Amino acid sequence: MPELPEIEALREALAASASGREIASTRVRQFALVKTFDPAVEAMAGRRLGAVGRHGKHLLIDVGGDWTLAIHLGIGGRLVFRSAGQKPGRTASLEIGFVDGGALDVVEQGTKKRSSVHLLRRTEVGAHLASLGVDALSPDLTVERLAELLRADRVQIKGFLTDQRRIAGIGNAYSDEILWEARIAPLRLSTALDEGDVERLHDAIGSVLRRALEAARGGNYLLVARGDKRGAFMVHRREGEPCPHCGDRIASIHFAESSLQYCATCQAEGRRYADRRLSRLLR
Repeated sequence: MPELPEIEALREALAASASGREIASTRVRQFALVKTFDPAVEAMAGRRLGAVGRHGKHLLIDVGGDWTLAIHLGIGGRLVFRSAGQKPGRTASLEIGFVDGGALDVVEQGTKKRSSVHLLRRTEVGAHLASLGVDALSPDLTVERLAELLRADRVQIKGFLTDQRRIAGIGNAYSDEILWEARIAPLRLSTALDEGDVERLHDAIGSVLRRALEAARGGNYLLVARGDKRGAFMVHRREGEPCPHCGDRIASIHFAESSLQYCATCQAEGRRYADRRLSRLLR
């Protein structure tokens, strides 16, 4: 699933290429994608796209000054620009055609259609985002704010980082990278972190996401209809490979639909957690 760095790079690309363009028409090809009906997305015709914002993994595109097109790309969503005369791909779920002949398509890969589009009145945007926590790259996420959030509930730190209600924008991939850089075990409890841990975690959130953002600016897979190529990871998706810090083999914990990677030596004092796949087989 795309996370904050890829979404922010996409926001920048949209701001550069779509802002100010007048909409000629819209066509919904996958009706489950659009979650609102008033105003209707077809009513965007004749309006211009304006500023492009973001909160967490949600894109927020101004439409005509008083509407906002909120897009969440889910697992397989993409935004693809088409030049004049170019036909949409078969996986296009929403087509936004411009007066100048180009178009912007919301495309979904795979069978799990989890992308969503909401056309909101500006007064409705706050409620739409109300369930989200502080943006992971916002100046509001200070060390003190992070410490307060960590103390609020006794949860495993991996789950804490990926819970959008606490901090918006971090998912499975970059939480692995953040915890590795901060040298914190993924199953450690949030309330057990001391002051030094919190400071390292705060620093790692910023440094990991900013490096990933630079990589995404150089080639963002969200702008093409296929592929899921992101910048090089240190631990995520590198099970069995040597840790760049200590050389120990990267370990994994597998769950029903996901997995996490970590370095036992750097993050868990040499301890290797039980692999959930093996635990199920031994029952």
